[in-house]
Amino acid sequence: MKIRKFILPRTVQDIAATSFLSCCIPITFWFEVWIVLPDIHGYLSFFHVLHCIPAIFLLFNITTNFLAILMCDTSIQTEIINVPPNTQIDSTSSTKTWHLCAMCETVVPPRSWHCNVCKACILKRDHHCVFTGCCIGHKNHRYFIIFVFYLFIATTYSCIYNNYFIWVQHGEEFRTWTSFVKIIFPLAMLMIDTSVKQYYLVIYLINMIGMFFTGVLLIYHGRLILNGAVVHERKSPEYNLGKWENLKMVLGERWYFALLSPFMESRLPHNGVNWETILKETTKNR
Repeated sequence: MKIRKFILPRTVQDIAATSFLSCCIPITFWFEVWIVLPDIHGYLSFFHVLHCIPAIFLLFNITTNFLAILMCDTSIQTEIINVPPNTQIDSTSSTKTWHLCAMCETVVPPRSWHCNVCKACILKRDHHCVFTGCCIGHKNHRYFIIFVFYLFIATTYSCIYNNYFIWVQHGEEFRTWTSFVKIIFPLAMLMIDTSVKQYYLVIYLINMIGMFFTGVLLIYHGRLILNGAVVHERKSPEYNLGKWENLKMVLGERWYFALLSPFMESRLPHNGVNWETILKETTKNR
């Protein structure tokens, strides 16, 4: 992995979203492990310790994949760009052909284009993610989808326990009309009520929203990956090699190890530059 020279988010929107996510992850872990689980199962009981094992595994994969997204340089600068002979350079910046990027002043391969925020052309650019403050492309697509996958599992896990903790374990305290008002207006109510219960409701609400949001992201990007497409190709995917091959294009040849840890080596079967051979192969299979 080549490290990005500048890993901090550049815009106000990116800074706000990345900071929010960076704070929510450790706060939620602390709340679930040291507040919810001990209250339900008992402090350091067998089931408390048992549930801490998957919680630590989820935290490890969420944080390490999050950092991998931030640090991985997926721009065209990571590859030696050799334009194939007799290739016509498109001057209209079409992402389907080799084209000239006026900003980078270099020839850019298909499926790549310039990001005004990252100030670079990104290999097989999928989208710019505000929650990480960088673009998702060929080299860090693996870390992004696994990050979303584990974030969905973690928020779902948390929501199951939080619902029991809030509405069953402490139902007499929370099953009131004021609790529902606080859930609808959590930030406004924090200005009025700064009790511990209010903070519990805020964390509960963040987890609920996170579960639905990451679930939608996982379905949306998962379908794109299995169709061999990136976001701007969603209407007409042209690089579909079949679901398993498409999955390997993102997660690598050892995708099953990639799911365990971002430190596991899983070599990508393509360099993210020469897509002509892939396009020919998909054309034959049609």
